[in-house]
Amino acid sequence: MKKLLSIAAAILLFVSCSDEETVSDPIIGTWKLEKQVIVDNGQTIDETNECTKQSTLVFNSNGTTTSELFGGTDASNCTSDGVDKGTWKSNGSNIYEVLEDGETTPEVFTINFTDNNTKFTFGATTWKKQ
Repeated sequence: MKKLLSIAAAILLFVSCSDEETVSDPIIGTWKLEKQVIVDNGQTIDETNECTKQSTLVFNSNGTTTSELFGGTDASNCTSDGVDKGTWKSNGSNIYEVLEDGETTPEVFTINFTDNNTKFTFGATTWKKQ
């Protein structure tokens, strides 16, 4: 009986270790800027417009990332800052590192996910998953 229990325990241990579920990081996907707010001299200024809403972030499951940020007063006066590429990794607890190509020091971000991980906020900027 002890031998049977030992075999059953070993099989259970083997099965539970080999069937681990892969948990996808909520940051993976394409994100569009939803709201951009700055604080200037104690005043909160909403800088969101049709131009800035064209900004995108892409976090790929292979650890690569691209971003394209837009600035301007409206859709007719809008320019891209260019496409930046790099790598990303999660440090757990919604803390992420992004290292842009050509840089040596990664930027570290604490992100607050909301709405079933379809939005995230970094500072006063909100991004929405596409």
